[in-house]
Amino acid sequence: GLGLGVHESVMSAAVADMIPASRRASAYGVFTGVFGIAWFAGSAIEGGLYDVSVTAMVTVAVVAQLAALVPILIAARLARR
Repeated sequence: GLGLGVHESVMSAAVADMIPASRRASAYGVFTGVFGIAWFAGSAIEGGLYDVSVTAMVTVAVVAQLAALVPILIAARLARR
């Protein structure tokens, strides 16, 4: 619950900073849709891996978190400009 609460407040503010006011509603919708689909896909993959190997599940989770750093760093660099 804490993670979702932080996500909702921080990411909404980040989207608001990156998108012009006239396009914010669409941006929130697209962002939330992509987030939901990605969350479902990740949960399905993790659930399937849990049945096969807990080690594989943990490995995929760690790799996914590390891979998520790439777009975060790119967005941070673009936001500074």
